[in-house]
Amino acid sequence: MPSPAVLDNELLQDALRDQAAALRAQMDALRARTSALDAKKVALRLELEAVVLEEAGCQKEMALVDRTLTTVLKRVSHIFRVPREILTEIFRWTLRPEYTRVVGIRTVPIPPWKLGHICRYWRETAQGDPCLWSDIVIDCRQSCRRQPRDGHWDNEAGRHYSTPPCNPVSEYPLEALATQLRLSGTGCVSVEFWLNSQRPVQHRSYMMALLNTLIAESNRWIRFTMESRTDDMSGVFGALSQVCGRLDHLQYLRVGGGESSEWPKELNDAFSVAPNLQEVYLSLDLSNRAPGPSICWAQLTKLDITAEPDFLLDSLRLAENLRELVFSDSLGREYPNPDSSRTTHSTVLPELRRLSLYYGTWVVPYLSTPKLEHLKLDWECERIPPFIVLSRCNLHSLSVDCLEPAPIITVLKMSPDLSHLELPYGVGSEAYHEHLTEVFSALTLNDTSTDICLRLGSLRFDHVESSDLATLCDMLHSRWRVPPHLRSLKSIDIVESYLPNTDPVWERLDALRRDGLDIVGLEPPSDASDEKDSDDEDEHR
Repeated sequence: MPSPAVLDNELLQDALRDQAAALRAQMDALRARTSALDAKKVALRLELEAVVLEEAGCQKEMALVDRTLTTVLKRVSHIFRVPREILTEIFRWTLRPEYTRVVGIRTVPIPPWKLGHICRYWRETAQGDPCLWSDIVIDCRQSCRRQPRDGHWDNEAGRHYSTPPCNPVSEYPLEALATQLRLSGTGCVSVEFWLNSQRPVQHRSYMMALLNTLIAESNRWIRFTMESRTDDMSGVFGALSQVCGRLDHLQYLRVGGGESSEWPKELNDAFSVAPNLQEVYLSLDLSNRAPGPSICWAQLTKLDITAEPDFLLDSLRLAENLRELVFSDSLGREYPNPDSSRTTHSTVLPELRRLSLYYGTWVVPYLSTPKLEHLKLDWECERIPPFIVLSRCNLHSLSVDCLEPAPIITVLKMSPDLSHLELPYGVGSEAYHEHLTEVFSALTLNDTSTDICLRLGSLRFDHVESSDLATLCDMLHSRWRVPPHLRSLKSIDIVESYLPNTDPVWERLDALRRDGLDIVGLEPPSDASDEKDSDDEDEHR
């Protein structure tokens, strides 16, 4: 019989075997559970991938629906249906001067910034066209807003309210100017810089910062305007001296000041190198007492200038290619003999076609213009006939503000190819109307060799009284009754005319209108019942 010690050892071994078997069974259960979890994990991963694929499909479908909706909206909205090229052309026409809104007596351009406030398509189109941003106007003469007498702001046009100078810091931010220069690309730009005319320039440092920003781009200037009616101009013209030698593209130059402002010496050489410069407007007083602007006068085709006689004539002697000259003597000076050493007609302008003189007819005896076609003046008509004789020119257009019948009729007889006659002066002048009748009589055709201006096509008068209309109608009928193939008269424009209600001349005028003559300004008289508001109408006129 085994000993007790052996029995205890066997019992211990059986217990250990049972415990090991239990542990093996527990291990097998854990392995099975782990396998089940792995399988479940794989299933969840597959399900997650399916959800991701389904989400991607939903996003693609949403994008397709969005594109379809945008297409439908574009078909509905005319804004999105306009091609970008056509919209750009519309924008360019919108910014032209004749398509700008008028505020009072000033024309305020529509800035290109406003075109980008409509929608993203318009903004992208506007910002993508450098031409829309190439006109830079900084106008500090007065505010674009209008202030009535009661102190409230008003933008309504047509009221004569005083306008205070603008604040350039708020109306012309430097950041906006930099943005406009950036959007204008690398092409040419037109710059206008107008300074305050009502008090000395305010915010001087800021104005100089604006000017220096523009000067940094002077190599791109194609048109440049600097106008100021102030006496406080220190530093402004000096800054412009930096543009010397950088004006390769400049074609138009305008520099002006007050009536008594003289040419600043800082600008003597600023515009000396401008190979493409053709049009120059100088309203600063120029004389030979001090050095003037160094400009290549020979390349100019148009000149608008205020100057003393010797400087003017010396400059014109070099302007051999000039085609248009506008001269004004703001001080109304009279120089019967600017320089005793000069001879009559010492200055020949062989290519001049247009000549306009404002209080400066004293220059006529010293000019010879064989190709002159258009003449406009407002003083001393008696100088014109000898000028035409010696110049041997044939006028096509004549405009005279001061009506003197004898020299005017003489000029008409000397101008067989005259096609336009304009006599704008004389409202309220009794002598003017007597002289106007003489001109009408001289222009009346009588089918004789003394008829004048057979090619006259248009006439313009500022004011015609009822007493003149009979002679006017006789003249019009005489020129309208000729055979149609020989008829040259096309239109007559009269700004103001006052007639009694029963004036029989309207029958004659209406007959001419019905027959095709364009008569502007002569409207049929109103009935007596419509005259109760005559005071208001006179005030409106």
